[in-house]
Amino acid sequence: MLEVIASEAAKVVVAGVLGAVKDVVSRKLAQRREGDLTALLADHERLAVAIQDAAEADSEFAERLDDLVSELRPSGDAGSDVPAAPADFVDRDAQRERASRAGVHVISGPRGAGKSALVYRIAEQLSGSHPDGQIYVDLADWREGNALRRSEVAAHILGRLGVETSLVSAPGPELWSQYRSVTARCRFLLALDNAESVTDVREFVPPSASGLVLVTAIKPGDDLLTAFPSEIALGALDVEDALALLESVTSPEAVTAERDAAIDLVERCDRMPFAVRQAGIRVRKRLLRGPGAIASVLADFRRTGVLGGVDVIAAAFEDTFGELSPDAAELCLLVASHPGPDFTSQSAQALLGRPVEDALDELGDAGFLAPTNSSRQKLYNLVREGARRRGPREEATERALTFYRDQAVAADYSLGMDRLRCYQPLPGVVADFGSRPPLDWVDDEREAYGALAREAHLRGRDVELGQICGALEVLMLNRGHHRLFIEINHWGIQSAQRLGDAALEARILSQQGRAHFLLHEFQRASPLLRRAMSLVSGLGNPGLESSVLEFSARFHEEQRLFPVALDLMNRAVTLDRVMGKPGTRALGLHTRMLANMQVKVGNFEGALTLLTESAAIADLLGESRNIARVLTVRAKALSGLGAYAEAEQALQRAWYLAAEARATQYTTEFNEDFGDLAYARGDRATAYALWQRVWQTYLDAGHPREAEFRGRLAALSPR
Repeated sequence: MLEVIASEAAKVVVAGVLGAVKDVVSRKLAQRREGDLTALLADHERLAVAIQDAAEADSEFAERLDDLVSELRPSGDAGSDVPAAPADFVDRDAQRERASRAGVHVISGPRGAGKSALVYRIAEQLSGSHPDGQIYVDLADWREGNALRRSEVAAHILGRLGVETSLVSAPGPELWSQYRSVTARCRFLLALDNAESVTDVREFVPPSASGLVLVTAIKPGDDLLTAFPSEIALGALDVEDALALLESVTSPEAVTAERDAAIDLVERCDRMPFAVRQAGIRVRKRLLRGPGAIASVLADFRRTGVLGGVDVIAAAFEDTFGELSPDAAELCLLVASHPGPDFTSQSAQALLGRPVEDALDELGDAGFLAPTNSSRQKLYNLVREGARRRGPREEATERALTFYRDQAVAADYSLGMDRLRCYQPLPGVVADFGSRPPLDWVDDEREAYGALAREAHLRGRDVELGQICGALEVLMLNRGHHRLFIEINHWGIQSAQRLGDAALEARILSQQGRAHFLLHEFQRASPLLRRAMSLVSGLGNPGLESSVLEFSARFHEEQRLFPVALDLMNRAVTLDRVMGKPGTRALGLHTRMLANMQVKVGNFEGALTLLTESAAIADLLGESRNIARVLTVRAKALSGLGAYAEAEQALQRAWYLAAEARATQYTTEFNEDFGDLAYARGDRATAYALWQRVWQTYLDAGHPREAEFRGRLAALSPR
């Protein structure tokens, strides 16, 4: 991993940024090399190789470099999302000490051995030791069948490390380069639960030697242990620790009074923590009847042929489930079929159809709910499997589909009525987002929507799935998650075809094409957009046709095929004008997009003409966000014409509007635009200062554009 560390150090040196990295690297290379050191320090590729060579030859220099690189990125307030360890956690002292050291440790053992609990306890023990936080990922939650959605896991980890969603690269080589760049400069604990193979782990291991990665696996394969040989195998607790765990779940007095029976009971549990805990819950309930509770539970196990920890867990589930109240029992079965990896009390109530607070408390007391370190709830995997063995609850999926559909549609309409929608209207829909912004609520539930899409299609709920796909457009537009939405739209397209709804099909196809071309998967996007265009051409729906033309234009713009892009966007603008008032909003957006394309090909006067029309529409509709975007494009056009003072006024006005709307996501773009303007008018010092801010942002995010601004700074920086 020295290659990544060396590359990060070289970026800073080539950019001409003064500091410890440049000083240490310059001194080291001056000792090792003759010739033109200045030229070497200006060439990132050669410099990175030279730094790596020096680090491989000098471990002390390598360690110092690793420390300096970690200081390049200011630590955020990442905190920890690792669940809390069970209060009754016992033993594993030797394993905890070993797994707390830097490196990658594979914690293995059978189900119920306490692998996850050990990770939780280590995280608690090391609280505050990792300045960039502690990140927990249950890989089981990110699988589609046997396939792990690795790109989404990487994006999730980058987000937890403070990288803005808008700066996370599309899946592909750039994303993994970004991941390595960011994690090389972070000091954090990464917990990867439920790994199945080395491919689940290898790409997520940070380059820095000082990081800590904890991996859990039931039966790690040879490939995983060959790559990461530090295996910490968990077996049975020793007898005294197993008894201590039983005491914490029941009572010390009960275990002391029935010590021989207690020893037999923990042995029958194979001294596995989860089995001992579940048996203890049974004992605790019987203690209410009087003495002899441990012997009573042991007798039940003997009578029913319970042998070993797995049998204990299954028997304990059946026994405890049988003692639940009707509401708690029904809720357990329903949430076992809940879409996605976890649930909230709100979604649980939607499934049960009545308040769930008491039932959830009962499930918690029964030991059925796993720790999550959030307001979300989750059944233990073994409990969920036990509930599902009682048969599927079809009504859970049906109720979840209605609930999540209503929430998505309500969120969509809360963001404005004047938007192109091709899904079947849902008048009078009622939703509850609590105190949260609707889009944030939907974003948090995106995994549930992903799980629901396939189920909705297989159940023939095509109208509802079309509504979900249409309502989620705003989430994809504002938050990304393109891979997840490609999967959702895959099923939505098939449902639209089954409905025979050509408009809905064309809309989802065009959104699917957009998602693919934003990921630079142009070959996949092309047939989708062509199919959408062929569908709309005969529908007599100019609004939809204009939208498909826009996406097709942007598809070509992304590939810098400007003649075709300009033609398609001009056709969209023409349709908007023909529509009159219904096309007003689209016309305001499309004239601005067309003007931006004109700027890119150098037609600044044409761009200004279009922007006058776009600005008038934005003012009429009171769309401050679009006004700010219009002013930004106008500034670029004016700068191209040499009207620098007017360009600065336009940019200042755009900046004011963005600040007024608290749209901080545009800060980097404004710094770039102001820097470009300063450079165009010959103010190199201001350009350097502004571009350095942009470069720092992209460096911190590991973004591909870092190289572009590194080059700009190097050209302006005195050597």
